[in-house]
Amino acid sequence: MTSADIDPVDHAHCRPEVAWTSGNVAEAFPGVCTPLGFTFMHAPVELALRSAFRDIGVFTAAQVRVPPGIEEQFWTVFAGRAAANMDQFRALADITPGTSATAVEQQLFGYVRPETVDHNSFRRYPAIFIKAPRVVATLGKTHDAYFAELRRWRSASLSSVTAMDGGSCVQLLADARQRLRTIMRLHFLATFVGNGLVDKLAATAAKQGEPGLEARLLSGVGSDENDVAGDLWELAHGRLGMTTFLDRHGYHGTNEGQLDSPSWREDPDLLKARLDDLRAMGVDSPRAPARRTAAQQAEGLAAQERLAASMSWLSRELFRRSVRMTARYVALREQGKAGLLMTFDVARAAARRLGALSVQDGRLEEAGDAFFLTYDELTGGPPDGAADLVATRRARHQERRNQRLPESWTGVPEPVRIAGPAGTTSTGISIEGVGACSGVVEGRARVVTDPESTELDEGDLLVCEATDPGWISLFVVAGGVVTDLGGMLSHGAIVAREMGIPCVVGTRTASRTIRDGQRIRIDGDQGVVAVLD
Repeated sequence: MTSADIDPVDHAHCRPEVAWTSGNVAEAFPGVCTPLGFTFMHAPVELALRSAFRDIGVFTAAQVRVPPGIEEQFWTVFAGRAAANMDQFRALADITPGTSATAVEQQLFGYVRPETVDHNSFRRYPAIFIKAPRVVATLGKTHDAYFAELRRWRSASLSSVTAMDGGSCVQLLADARQRLRTIMRLHFLATFVGNGLVDKLAATAAKQGEPGLEARLLSGVGSDENDVAGDLWELAHGRLGMTTFLDRHGYHGTNEGQLDSPSWREDPDLLKARLDDLRAMGVDSPRAPARRTAAQQAEGLAAQERLAASMSWLSRELFRRSVRMTARYVALREQGKAGLLMTFDVARAAARRLGALSVQDGRLEEAGDAFFLTYDELTGGPPDGAADLVATRRARHQERRNQRLPESWTGVPEPVRIAGPAGTTSTGISIEGVGACSGVVEGRARVVTDPESTELDEGDLLVCEATDPGWISLFVVAGGVVTDLGGMLSHGAIVAREMGIPCVVGTRTASRTIRDGQRIRIDGDQGVVAVLD
C-alpha cells in the first residue's frame, strides 16, 4: 500500500513553480476533507468546471478530463484542505472574453499577485461567439428546472435509503456523484456570467460618480438563503412544523461543505439554540427576515433610481435591465450551492447506510468509518485491514482540524498550526477588506469557528474565516459580518446584503487579529474594520 493510499487527501509532490491559493475555494469546501468526501467530489467538480467552459466554447471537448497530475488540475487538497490552482485559472482567463488573469485573481481570491501578467488570446473567440449566447440565454430556466429536479430526487431518495442493500446504495452514490457534476456545471456557468455582470455594474456606478454603489444595487436580490431565513423564523414562532422545514432545508448544517458533517435532517437538535435566538425577537421586530427583505429590496430600488436619474431614457432602460439580470445571476449562485448540498445530503445518507451494512458484516467498527475510506474503497467493499487504515486516517484528520493552509504558495505548502485567535488588545487598529454591504455599525465582536457552539446576542458582530449556508441563523441575529475570505459574490457578502447588515469580506486576518468580545466598528462603505477597545 502506497502513502497515497494511506493518505489520499494530501499531496507530497508538486512542481515548485506551480501557484496555489486556499482563498475562495476554502469558502466552497471549508474544513478538512475526509477520504470519501474528497474522492467523491474531486472528479465531478473538476469535470464540471471544464464542461461549463466547453459549453461556452472556451474549452474543446478533449479538455474535459481530469489530468493525471495535480499541476494541470484546477483544484485539489493539501493536508485535507481545498486549494485552487492559480496558474490554471490564469490560463483559463487568458482565452476567455471579457476577463483577464488579473480580474479572475481579484474576483475569485480577493487579491492579485504582483507577478501576475495578462496574456489574453483571441484564438477561441469564434467558437465562443457561436456557443456562448445560446447557453447564457437559456441558463436561468435550465438552472431552475434542474434545481427543482434535485429537490424531488432528494426527497424520493431519502425516503428509501434506510432499506437499501449495498448494491442499491452504491448505485445511489454514483447517481449523487453524477448529479453533483451537473449542478456544479450550471453553477460555474452562472458564476462566470454573474462575475462579468457585476464588473459591468461596478463600472457603470463608477462612471456615474458612485463607485461602490453596486453593493446597494444588489441588495434584496432574493435567494435560497432568504427562504431558509424566513422558514427558520416561521419555525421558531410556531408557524411551520419541523418536518416541513427539514424537508425543505434539512440538507443544511454545520460545516456542510464536508460530506461527513451531520445535516439538520440527521440532527434537528443542531437548530435548537438558533431557534431560541429567533424567538427572542418579537414578531413585529424590524429584524424579522421578511421585513428585512422588503427593506433591502427598497434600498436596492432606491440606489437604482438614484443612479438612473441622470441617464438618458434609453440608457436608463438598459441600466435597469442590467441590474435585474445581475441580481438574477447572483441569486443563481446561491441556488447552485444549495443544489450541491442536496447531492451531498443524499450521498451522506447512502454512505452511512453502506457503513452500517459493513459494520454488520464485521468489516468496519462503526458506520462513520465509511467516510475514512475512499470512494473506490467504499463502493468496492472495505479492504482487508480497513480498521487500522481508518484509525490512521481518523487521527490525521483530527490533527488537521487545528491546521490551516497559507493564503497562497507555490509547490507543496507547509500547514500552519492554529491554536486559536491570536487577538490583540490594541485600539486604533484598522483591518481593510472589501465593503460588501453598506452601513456602519459598532458592537461586540464574536469570533466564531463553530456556529453551533456559539451564542450571539442580538446585534453582536460576527467575525469568522468564512461562512456557508449553515450559518444563516447567525446572520439573522448578527448586527454585522466580517470574514477573512471572499469577495463581492461570496456567500457572506450575498447573505449580508439580503439581511441588510454591514459587511466587510476578504480581510484575510480579521478572525485571528480581533479578540472575541472586543468592541469594533464595521464600515461596509469603506471596507474597513476598526478595533475600538
